Amino acid sequence: MSRKIFALIGSVLNEEAALPAFLEAHAWADDIIMLDSGSTDNSAEVTRKYKRTLLHKPLEANHNKRSAWAIQQTIADWVLFIDPDEFISAELKKEILSILEHGSEYVAFELPRVNFFMNKPLRHGGWSGNGLKMFRRDKVRFEGDSYHERPIIDGKIGQLKGEVLHYPNPNIHWITQKFNFISEFDQKDYFDQYGELSEKKLRWLLFTKPFKNFWKSYIKKQGYKDGIHGLIYAAMIWAFDVIRICKYAERYIVKNPDILPADKLPDPWECRKR
Repeated sequence: MSRKIFALIGSVLNEEAALPAFLEAHAWADDIIMLDSGSTDNSAEVTRKYKRTLLHKPLEANHNKRSAWAIQQTIADWVLFIDPDEFISAELKKEILSILEHGSEYVAFELPRVNFFMNKPLRHGGWSGNGLKMFRRDKVRFEGDSYHERPIIDGKIGQLKGEVLHYPNPNIHWITQKFNFISEFDQKDYFDQYGELSEKKLRWLLFTKPFKNFWKSYIKKQGYKDGIHGLIYAAMIWAFDVIRICKYAERYIVKNPDILPADKLPDPWECRKR
């Protein structure tokens, strides 16, 4: 059986400092395509230095549309969506190479992802868990309008054991900057779920949802086992829920005319350049 072609697809926005380690760690991949979202640093030059492909694609609120476009940019049989702050573990690499060599009855795989918070893995209360990230290019499609892509698979889905190691939040300043940006787009998901809330229902949502998520992260998922990092993370989850809900109210209940449009939002990746 001939070896299949494997491609990594990721998003880039001013990732000049992170790209060398990422590209060197995944040099074994047949194809690496980085989608540049408007970088102003040397991300393009770094990508070209490693002889990989960088394509310009604006960062939009609809990631399904972006992902559907991305998979058409490679001829690879298998595609894995991964960003410059994610790394394939040695065990996962071994599993992927075995699939490429010997084939599989599955057309897509869920991969366990371990998220790091201030350089410590959150294996309990964090948002680590399985994600549908690897699939045959001809067996996946992306439909709908959502900030978080939702792949639709035509066939059987399997589960791999090797982990994707995710380093998204080196410090609290960075995570708050990034969340402030992402939460602007989360409002649409809230509107699809709740519609234009009454003030009474808003109060109920504001006082219950953040607490439930803190309880889920710190108690139910045993975030206390992650030590002080787990406590800080759970507290930030509570705070982020409050901010997200308040932004939702600002847009759909208060209807503040001074809300910034998406193209006027400050670059949340600015702090990562330092």
